[in-house]
Formats: sequence, C-alpha cells, structure tokens
Amino acid sequence: MTTLRLAAFAIDCPNPRALAEFYGRLLGWEVDEAESEEGWVELADPSGGAPLAFQRDPDYRPPTWPSRDVPQMMHLDVRVQTLDEGHERAIAAGATPLPQPSDQLDARFRVYADPDGHPFCMCACQG
Repeated sequence: MTTLRLAAFAIDCPNPRALAEFYGRLLGWEVDEAESEEGWVELADPSGGAPLAFQRDPDYRPPTWPSRDVPQMMHLDVRVQTLDEGHERAIAAGATPLPQPSDQLDARFRVYADPDGHPFCMCACQG
C-alpha cells in the first residue's frame, strides 16, 4: 500500500493573502507565489513539510471560542522555547490573546486568535 503524504493544510478565511501574511510573520515562512492565486495562498514550510494554505470563503464566520456558538473546526499548535517568547511572537504578528481555559491555567500553552478569529496555541517545549 502506498504511503500517503499530506499535500497542504488549508484554512478558510475571507482574505487569504492577509491571513497568509499574518502566519508568515508568526512562523517566519514565505508565501509560495508559484502555488498561490487570488483565492488560495500557500506558505512554504522551509523544512520541506506540507504548506499551510489559506482559502477564500466568502461566508466565513469566525469561531466564538471558548463559547461553542460557532465552534472551532481546527486549531494550530506552534512550538516555542518559552511562553514569554510565544507571547511576544504572537502579539508582534498581530494575534489577540484569548482566555486561558480555567482548568489549564498552569499549562505549557497559551491561546490566541489570528486576525480572522481562528484560535491557535503557542506551546512551550518540554524540559
């Protein structure tokens, strides 16, 4: 049986270029212009993994996390050395801090929203 390989991880949003630029700032990745167009923009993983892609959805509604009124359909976890570093990187890129789950106040992650409201976590490395 052939091993399958992830081709891309696509995120729905109203403006693919703007959201790709946010994640490019956050991750330090570049837009792959050869694979991008108006309604689809890809960020190339410099380590050679699957790209992060952004797809236009004119009916996009942001999640209302932590409320489940409009549930999140996915979230990204970004590994950083420390929570302070993760916070600085997220804020500098344009993220908004979200409430930390009350049962996770001592956890090694913090929750943020990208400019379109998708939650993501900055996760500190273990040890």
